[in-house]
Amino acid sequence: MGISARKIQILFKKDFKDILKNISISISMIIPLFFAVLYKYLFSDIPMPRAYLLMLVLALNLTMTAVMIPATSIAEEREKNTLRTLALSNVSGFEFCMAKMLVTSFFLLVTNIIIFLLMGEAVKYLPAFIVITVIGAVPLIVLGAAVGLAARDQMTAGVYEIPLMLVFLFPTIFSDMNSVAEKIADLTPCNTVVEMVLILTDGNFLSKETLFPAVVTLAWIVVAIGIFIWLFRRKGVDN
Repeated sequence: MGISARKIQILFKKDFKDILKNISISISMIIPLFFAVLYKYLFSDIPMPRAYLLMLVLALNLTMTAVMIPATSIAEEREKNTLRTLALSNVSGFEFCMAKMLVTSFFLLVTNIIIFLLMGEAVKYLPAFIVITVIGAVPLIVLGAAVGLAARDQMTAGVYEIPLMLVFLFPTIFSDMNSVAEKIADLTPCNTVVEMVLILTDGNFLSKETLFPAVVTLAWIVVAIGIFIWLFRRKGVDN
């Protein structure tokens, strides 16, 4: 059975409404925005490098939103056996997962743009920022979907999500501690996105500095898709 754009669109609208109704997911999207407002306006007197603040908030959003939305929503649907009902409308498992990942990309895009504007970055960098964050978030979103496939219910998904988010978040936050932490961070998908954004906002995006994080991001995309396909074939979405 081929992939139907119309079915994905219908599922996208359904998932959009479901995510807004899910309190835990909504909170995960609000937290990064809360920190952005907190540091930008309430703690503005505390000296903090602009680059570090942008890195912190963006990394938080990338790990929480990109991983949690697909993982939790897929696990919830699996727990409720929703796909069995959707199968009556000839919705395939791939269409089901694709809609989840697309709606995650949408919410992540919106929150990233808000963060970008709150941080007061130059609007001229916004188009490139959107491209970087959308492509860079792909491995995180796909791995989040893989977590949803691996989990038997929402509780299990939560158990899997937290270590994954911390593994991607902590190296980025503590990358300036020493050279070892920096080298580890350089190989994580979250940090590569942040690095490219910082290079962009410094006006050096077309320099050689961008090459390594771009290659690492592409490698993570391949790895994440491979893991997702393996889990999809092994477990499906209705097991």
